Amino acid sequence: MTHLNERAKVVCDANAANPMVLVKWHDARFYSGTHGREEIQGFKMAVFESLGYLVSRDATTTIIAAEYNDEGQHRDVTLIPTGTILSIRRLTPGPLV
Repeated sequence: MTHLNERAKVVCDANAANPMVLVKWHDARFYSGTHGREEIQGFKMAVFESLGYLVSRDATTTIIAAEYNDEGQHRDVTLIPTGTILSIRRLTPGPLV
């Protein structure tokens, strides 16, 4: 029988390989309709913040997953173009206030 503390340690150790991160990045944005040059110059990229477990990162793609199970599987995966990333912040566990 696995005790809760033993199981919690296994889950924490498994997640160490996939740290929880907050990724701030530019995403594409589409403006429909007709627009003048001056108005278009004011258009901005969308800035998103995505939370997830960092699965991998290379020069092209950064991959995060919303969920990670005890069998090493990931669910709800987001691929972010690495060149669009403004920042990646590692989130550390701590007490809830």
